Amino acid sequence: MIEVAGERWGTAAQIAVALGDDVTVTMVRNWSRRDGLQRMVVGRMVYYRFAQAADIERAKRLGGRGRPRELDFALTLARSCL
Repeated sequence: MIEVAGERWGTAAQIAVALGDDVTVTMVRNWSRRDGLQRMVVGRMVYYRFAQAADIERAKRLGGRGRPRELDFALTLARSCL
């Protein structure tokens, strides 16, 4: 992860690992394409905004569509403290 102007950014793999076992690299990339997850390209690396990815992931978890997933309360509490 890197920090730019007080915001944490990470690669799709770093974001997927940070958000839990059921989040994949492909999901993070799809969020960028479909849900407007901000990305920053530096050379050949693509970084995604972690806070926004966590918000999108939480909205998808709590939404009624798709397969049910477990809510990671530790991540939710950590995010609410920011």
